[in-house]
Amino acid sequence: MREPTTTGTAGELPPHDPRKNQPAEPRPGTAAWWLAQENEPARRRRRRSLTLDAVLDTAMTLLDTRGVAALTMRNIAEGLGCTQASLYRHVRNREELVTLLVDRALSVASSVPPGDTDWAEKAAWSARLFREHLLRHPGVASLLRGTERLGPNSLAGVQYSLELFIGAGFSPRLAYAAASSLATFIIGSVNFNLGLDSSDPEESRHRRLLYRSRDAATLPLIVQHADALAEVSSDDEFEVGLKALLTGFRALIQNPEITHD
Repeated sequence: MREPTTTGTAGELPPHDPRKNQPAEPRPGTAAWWLAQENEPARRRRRRSLTLDAVLDTAMTLLDTRGVAALTMRNIAEGLGCTQASLYRHVRNREELVTLLVDRALSVASSVPPGDTDWAEKAAWSARLFREHLLRHPGVASLLRGTERLGPNSLAGVQYSLELFIGAGFSPRLAYAAASSLATFIIGSVNFNLGLDSSDPEESRHRRLLYRSRDAATLPLIVQHADALAEVSSDDEFEVGLKALLTGFRALIQNPEITHD
């Protein structure tokens, strides 16, 4: 049976209409999106007083004071005293705004440590600085997905990490993996403890009571060591994990045969 021929009647698209083959716009934060940003002509911005930096500043203040749920284009426009249409001359949507906001917030990751120390001490200093920054801006930590590490500020942090780890003796491939694992640990440690303050004496007291009140037959070690466990803070957890990672990195440098690089 023959296929019916397309006659191009009203409301139909011709067989090879180019609109059918239009590629979908890349998702903000992906490598394709960052590349497209560089090749896109500057958008028309009629209101000279409204800049992208002003938009991002207002978004960060909103994120810090009211949380992720309040980070909407409407609230940002109200904070700036402008229309939402004005915002769209700088960012297409909330997802694009979040991508740019997070990349700018990650600029601290490329800060240079003071003094003349070895690569491990520099990595530890940078890790603590990054964690402290995320703890001051917990909303940023909750927005991180991974693709934000492809932005200009994030790549500057990656460049700094590569210099540390390649200089320490890693191959480029392992240096990148080490830098990524360290960043993942820092972000994960912050996200895991969002909303908790284990250094608060009242929180420690309640944990001690909780641990002691469990069934000793089911959870014997938690009941037995309730006092010690209740005193472990998120800072303790972070420092142990950081030391373990850096110790492992040293072992990889000294014994490269244990990797598959």
